[in-house]
Amino acid sequence: MEHFDAIPLTFRFGTEIVGLDLTEALNEEEKSQVITLFNSASVLLFRNQALTPGQLSAFTETFGKQDIHHLAEGTFPDHPEVRVLSNKKKADGTLIGAYKGGHHWHSDLCFKEIPGQATLLYGAECPPEGADTLFADMHSAYENLPQDLKEKLEGRMATNDRNWRYSDLYPWRPALTEEQIAKVPPVQHPAVITHPQSGRRALYVTEMMVPHIDGMEDDEAQALVAEVETFATQKKYIYRHKWQTGDLVVWDNRSVLHKATSFDDTKYDRLMYRTQVLGEKPVFKPDAG
Repeated sequence: MEHFDAIPLTFRFGTEIVGLDLTEALNEEEKSQVITLFNSASVLLFRNQALTPGQLSAFTETFGKQDIHHLAEGTFPDHPEVRVLSNKKKADGTLIGAYKGGHHWHSDLCFKEIPGQATLLYGAECPPEGADTLFADMHSAYENLPQDLKEKLEGRMATNDRNWRYSDLYPWRPALTEEQIAKVPPVQHPAVITHPQSGRRALYVTEMMVPHIDGMEDDEAQALVAEVETFATQKKYIYRHKWQTGDLVVWDNRSVLHKATSFDDTKYDRLMYRTQVLGEKPVFKPDAG
């Protein structure tokens, strides 16, 4: 690229961008090049950044209008759009932000009518071991999916329900209140979607979020989703990010699944800042290649 270097993270997807200082505002050409890479590479890595919550928020606007997370347990008073993820505690013993989230394959906010497009995660304080984030390439997984599984998924609508297995996923958290459940009702999205910029198709179902697919019995649908997810998360489709303090990772929820891994929270602290941008309602285009 003209204004920075772009280094592949894997041969399938992912790019490290070198040469941009994100504490400074990008010019329009730089923004355009970053967005082009985002739409093609799906995961962007910027190392050695020193971002304040305000600077992270400002850079997030490169990807669109920011959204405030519906479960914003910890944010900044001046920046409610910046969510805190951490095992660190306040003086009263309560956590300063969300903790132990996302340890299952998922696409951010797939359970909303307008789901996540871009998620940005900044490592303000990272453990020296553990706490990796895994990303799985849903474009390549779709393209290599056995034809019989493709035919079972293409053109079908899948129900995405945040409330369905929430207590199974997060047994250490308080149960959702009636108000929280009502705020995020089940929605339907295509099981295979077409990326609006690249035109590539991607798998868009996850085992922990999809209880039903139209035209199938629920046990059949859930077994199919489990089989597809097992195929799509093989090692050959995965980029494993080992965090360093100062890393910023941006990913396209229309193109990849991701999941967190654990670390020793009795030895290490972890402090992350997260922002998100919503996109558009996912669609499946039968004539897309």
